[in-house]
Amino acid sequence: MNALEIRSLRKAFGGLEAISNLDLTVPYGQRHALIGPNGAGKTTLFNLVTGWLTPTGGDIRIAGHPVASGRPDHIARTGLTRSFQKNMLLESLSVLENLRIACQATHRARRSLFRSKHAFGGVIAQAVSVAERMNLVDCLGREVRELSYGQKRQLEVAIALCARPRILLMDEPAAGTSPSERARLVALINALPRELTILLVEHDMDVVFATCERITVLNYGKVLATGTREDIQTNPAVIDAYLGRRHA
Repeated sequence: MNALEIRSLRKAFGGLEAISNLDLTVPYGQRHALIGPNGAGKTTLFNLVTGWLTPTGGDIRIAGHPVASGRPDHIARTGLTRSFQKNMLLESLSVLENLRIACQATHRARRSLFRSKHAFGGVIAQAVSVAERMNLVDCLGREVRELSYGQKRQLEVAIALCARPRILLMDEPAAGTSPSERARLVALINALPRELTILLVEHDMDVVFATCERITVLNYGKVLATGTREDIQTNPAVIDAYLGRRHA
């Protein structure tokens, strides 16, 4: 069974078809990148997979189960979660509080208004564990607005990890970061457990090549090519449409 299977997927906004007959298969444990020019359909695809948008046609399956459009909460319970391109953090709260809230959202006692605070004893421990994984332990007591931009990107990924996913969708995690911040983020992504399936949208090709063994190129909502780094770097259609000669 694959982590993600997409068949003949279509999404139209009026007369504009943003995703057109798209096929994609991501096995469990694979690190797979989606690349392409702005407007290629990458974020639209993420929104379809996570249930935020309803497909016009086609089929999406996560771990063999059809995606329930309009129910991102149901999809999260299948073991898939995502980080976002735009900052979704609670800036006035501490790093620990952001992580605690994310961990508590999946805790079995979260719906009880009268549950003792001791029922959440494991939540803080889980939040600290995720912080350790994303190199944020030294920042736990700081308000998010005090963090560097690179640390905020790390926190976005950490919050996604709080759901203990089997599949992680990452939407431009390196966007806006400095070279040193990108290098740190790449190292942290590569240190994540290999059984965690990652689907990555990213414009920085150095990040893509350093983290992913499989790459799919989208252009105008269609798959232009799928292959290894070497396949993509030497594909004339990909070079012309997106990469140019710098990464060829």
